[in-house]
This record gives sequence, C-alpha cells and structure tokens, in this order.
Amino acid sequence: MTEALTIEARTGATRREAFYAALLTATWLPLLVLPALWLAEFPFDGSLLLGLAVFAGGVGHVASTASVYIDRDVREVMRPMPLRFYGVPALALLLTGAALAFGASAPLSDDAVAAMFLVHLLWLHYHYQKQNYGLVAFAAASSSARVPFQLAWALLLPALAGCLAVMPALLDGAFAEVSFWRPLADVMAILSVGAYLAGAAAVAYLVLRHRAVFLQPRVAIFTAGALCFFLPAMLVEDEIYAFWSYALAHGFQYLLMVFLLARGPQRLWLHGIVFVASVAVGGLLLHRLAGNNALFVAGILLTWVHFVLDARLWRMSDAGPRKLIRERFAFLFR
Repeated sequence: MTEALTIEARTGATRREAFYAALLTATWLPLLVLPALWLAEFPFDGSLLLGLAVFAGGVGHVASTASVYIDRDVREVMRPMPLRFYGVPALALLLTGAALAFGASAPLSDDAVAAMFLVHLLWLHYHYQKQNYGLVAFAAASSSARVPFQLAWALLLPALAGCLAVMPALLDGAFAEVSFWRPLADVMAILSVGAYLAGAAAVAYLVLRHRAVFLQPRVAIFTAGALCFFLPAMLVEDEIYAFWSYALAHGFQYLLMVFLLARGPQRLWLHGIVFVASVAVGGLLLHRLAGNNALFVAGILLTWVHFVLDARLWRMSDAGPRKLIRERFAFLFR
C-alpha cells in the first residue's frame, strides 16, 4: 500500500511539473519571440507558421469555448444558468447570421463601431489579466496557499496600461477615417506609464505583506508573469507585434486549459473535432469581416460571449465550477 501511494505521489508530482512547464512555455514563448521578431525587422505576414499561430491563438481560442458543450459534466455546471450559457450564445449566433445575410447594407456608422471597438479593447485586456490572476490562484492552490484577493485588483492596473498603450494605434489601424480618440493619444501614453507603475507598486506592497504566499516558487513565477504580461505593449513600437505577443500567450494558455479539461481520449477527440469545426466557421467569418461593419460588430459580440461564459465556467468561488476543476485537475491539488 505504501509503495502504491508513493508511486501515485510521484506520478502526480510529474504531471504537475509537466503542466506548469507547458503553461510557462505557452505564456513566455510568444511574449519573447514576437518582440524578438520585431527587433529583427521580420515582416509580420512573412511566415505561414506565425499566421497559423495567430489564427489558432486568436480565432481558435475563442472558438474552443464551443467544444466544452459536448461535456456532460460541464453542461451540469451550466444548467443552473441557462440564460448565460444558452440564451446569450444563441442570440449572438442569430445576430451573426443576420450580419452575414444583410450586413453589407446595414447603416452602421464607423464612429459607432469604433466606439464599440474601444470598449472591446478595454474588456479584452481585463479578460486577459483575469485569466492570469486565475493561473496565479491555481499555482497557489496547488501549493496549499491562497493569494490575497487584492491581487486581482492590483494586476488590473498593468492590464489597463497595456490597453492604453496600444489602443490609439489599433483604433487607427481598424478605423483610419475616425479620429475622435486622436487628441487623447498623448494623454493615453502618459496614463499608461502611470497605471503600470501604480500596479507594480501595488503588487510589490502585497508581496511584502504576504511573503509566505509569494515565496512559493510557482506563485512568484506566475505573479511576475502577470505583472510583465503587457510590457510588450509599452516597449514594442509596432502595435501588431506588441498586441499579438500577449494575445497569443493568452490564447495558448486557454487552449491548454480547455484541452486538459477534456478527460479521457474519447472526450479529447470529440473536443478536437468540435474545436476544428468552430475554428473553420470562425475563419470564414473573419474572411468575410473586411468592410462589413455589421459583421465586425458580430465578431465583437461573439468574443464577448466567450468572455461571459469563461467568467463563470472557471470561477473557483462557485461550487459547481470548483468541483469540476478540482476533479479534472486533481493532480494539481493533491
């Protein structure tokens, strides 16, 4: 019996190390490689591999949310919230179908769509950092520790800094004829630096107040990663390289978590099939997006649906998701 328990403990430890190694690779590879490509003046569209990575980490990670619907246990978590998990996605898909059919003639002004895109960028960066905080909490839980709840708020300041740093260029690239934000571009740059410094100071204060938690190596590593996550937005002058460096890091993190959520080879295959089908449909929509404001809005709405579903599906403070996550990621918590 003792020998069996020892083998099980070693297996669990090996799986934990492999999981965190994969998660760190998924995070830091794009964060380091894309700025390096920018420094080397490599053209962003000059590599098929980079294009596939952008497609998988961008469209693919959003589309992967659809694959969890085939899992009975995940549907049990969704069952108490039918409006969120079924009504909202159905409405978004209906609007997307309408955009595909009638979007070319829809009277949507560039100014209104650009304003919606601005809101989208703020929510997007918030979503990215909430996932990073979740990974810090995961690392703490696997070390039998708990991070202070204030860390979630402190880490939002670097996310705001990253958003403000890339927002003017991304808005200008998507809506060159709209200029309502341009007078604020210099102010955004100043606020970006201030927000990052304030966030770094807040995190440093929490680390000093809760040394025992942050002395756990994994907690320290993932906290540092969350703090540095948006630095490319402030240091890389090309906003495309800057944005996709952390967007890909987020997307690959999520894909890893979703496919680990699928327990067993059969379920993994089903997840894979639904994922590929969802990515193919998403790619078609992306191809049709150019010049169609209605479809652009539909794409934003579908991404917001991903935000809304993800916010509850992985929330460890809720009993249903907590039970599911602890079962599927049991090797992290034993």
